[in-house]
Amino acid sequence: MATRWGICSAGKICHDFMVALKTLPAADHQAVAVASRDSSRARDFAKRHEIPKSYGSYEELANDPNIDIVYVGTINPQHLRVALLMLQAGKNVLCEKPMAMNLREVQQLICAARDSNRFLMEGLWTRFFPVSNAIRCLLSQNNLGEVKMVKAEFGTCMMGTPRVVEKDLGGGVLLDIGCYCLQFVCMVFNGEKPESIHATGFLTEKDSRVYVVPHKSGGEWESQGVSTASSVSTPQLHQQYRPALRSRGSAAVSPERTEGIFPATTGRE
Repeated sequence: MATRWGICSAGKICHDFMVALKTLPAADHQAVAVASRDSSRARDFAKRHEIPKSYGSYEELANDPNIDIVYVGTINPQHLRVALLMLQAGKNVLCEKPMAMNLREVQQLICAARDSNRFLMEGLWTRFFPVSNAIRCLLSQNNLGEVKMVKAEFGTCMMGTPRVVEKDLGGGVLLDIGCYCLQFVCMVFNGEKPESIHATGFLTEKDSRVYVVPHKSGGEWESQGVSTASSVSTPQLHQQYRPALRSRGSAAVSPERTEGIFPATTGRE
């Protein structure tokens, strides 16, 4: 029996999600309902993606008994309220990143998922890229040696995007694209928690940028992750691949490819 999806919101990110969902066999996954605060937008979205039901409120979607899991693609400040609504209604939830606006809100969602015994996941799609699987495989086989430093950089032109520049929408690059860099660092270090985190950022009329440096001591070297995110395009970052430092050399991932890893160099970096 196919997993029955409810789509929460009718914006661009939900459209992108539906395009991806349709690449999977219909026997395994089907979108059965969509909800928006604007019923006409929900109807248009349903027609475009051949979804049988549309609702003009999130509450109606939450109360639909024929939905197994809900994809929450609302604007960032609504993630907590909408995801809580779905969890408390007994729905499993895949919530678009960022899961919430801060630690307190994330903890609320985790507690709600545990209380209702429901699945809750943050939608960080980069974790499922073929290159991410390849990196995890290399690390699990110890082909890279002990990783000592990871550099992750992501810059793209977003100063015209409201959620990046408007404070009420959680403006800034950390929640929107900085999370990709941080999750990559966390993935390479296999979820090991840092002993300390140093973060700094700045905001100008032309740029919003943040630098985050998780740090852990121990062993022969200290381990460090350097995460940089910027709301302006930085072509030089796309021309110079940033390696993951390791005890037997380095490996780099192209920011423009999702399938391959550049060959590692030899010798200590």
